[in-house]
Amino acid sequence: MIVVERYASADQARRMAASLVERGVGATVEPASSDGEPAEQWAVTVMPDDRARARELLGLAGVPDDEPDEELARSVRSVLVPVLIGIVVLVTVPLIAFFVSYKLSGG
Repeated sequence: MIVVERYASADQARRMAASLVERGVGATVEPASSDGEPAEQWAVTVMPDDRARARELLGLAGVPDDEPDEELARSVRSVLVPVLIGIVVLVTVPLIAFFVSYKLSGG
């Protein structure tokens, strides 16, 4: 879930989330504080694909499309490293096995 906007009161955040739900955008209200402290702000959150539409429906300034989403970039990086390591292993192990068997067979 991506934060669309933060509000000072839970009631205001609930009203905004309800207006988004009425217009077909799934939205939730979550406390914007961390570490179990009492919430001073409340966040309206939506799925990443609905962020631009939700901001438009709430009358907020649009999010530029060329701005990279930090959460998406972080998740891609966490998957990219194991995939690259797997590719390297799948290429180098057969090559090493081929050269070892070639040398052992007298070649």
